[in-house]
Amino acid sequence: MLTSACACRCVSRDQSSLYCYIDDAYTDPWSTTDDVLMIHGIAEDGRIWAPWVPYFARRFRVLRPDLRGYGQSSALAQTTDFSIEEWADDLETLLDSVNSQHVHLVATKLGAQIAFELAQRGNPRIASMTLAGMLPVPSAALGPWLDEWIALVELHGVEAWVRATMPGRMADALSPAALAWWIDLMSAAPAGTVTACLRLLSQLHGPRAPESVCCPTLFIVAGDDAASAQPDSRYSQRPAPADLERLQQRVPNASLELIAANSFHITATHPDACAQVTAAFIERITGAARRTGSAHNNHQEKT
Repeated sequence: MLTSACACRCVSRDQSSLYCYIDDAYTDPWSTTDDVLMIHGIAEDGRIWAPWVPYFARRFRVLRPDLRGYGQSSALAQTTDFSIEEWADDLETLLDSVNSQHVHLVATKLGAQIAFELAQRGNPRIASMTLAGMLPVPSAALGPWLDEWIALVELHGVEAWVRATMPGRMADALSPAALAWWIDLMSAAPAGTVTACLRLLSQLHGPRAPESVCCPTLFIVAGDDAASAQPDSRYSQRPAPADLERLQQRVPNASLELIAANSFHITATHPDACAQVTAAFIERITGAARRTGSAHNNHQEKT
């Protein structure tokens, strides 16, 4: 685990506290950098992105928040339902609190739905969006299992759900030590938050307005892994490639990158491959912006 991160807390509109790891030790102190905001999924927190950080921390300030209800952020209120829009509101408050001017969204699983909500709002500071392991229509993909999963958490605890669903999430891509780490981390999530998220999934029928996304968008998708077939799992969460392609086609300026993997949670199982692809994507965007800015400045000087 990286030890160079500092942390901050911001207060959301309802006075809840959002905790965020900030990796900002390696950028040039005289430079102005873009931010990379990494958004985790259900039963996770900002620590899951640690293997990704070295690919970005030299050139960007990396923000790894714990979503509300997880990690060191405030708990979810158990008396009301929480929504994708409210998580997105929390993250906008975070970006305001750290004075973020240009931000690249990187997200996985439930976090990908939150990233879509942010990108659909048309905020000009959203410079790009990368989605590594997302479900185009969570309600359809997971709907048959959600009642069973909720009952499992309520009767036997989060760890029972984590262990039962881990093969469908990670396939056989993790070492025993890595698998144990992930089980421990996910099992520590509050049961009430996990069940609230699982109930929410039944209402998530995909991004509400993908055509309104203005920023360049990259979908990173697990492709066929010739070296390792998909293990049998009754809870396999990998989406059909055709479903992702249909969503991609609805997003302006979107592209899709395949990596060789047999898991759904490729953020966790293939962090290096995913981070390298993401870093190259963001570099193309920031490089193009620098060239456009230079050309604009040269034109102003000549005129």
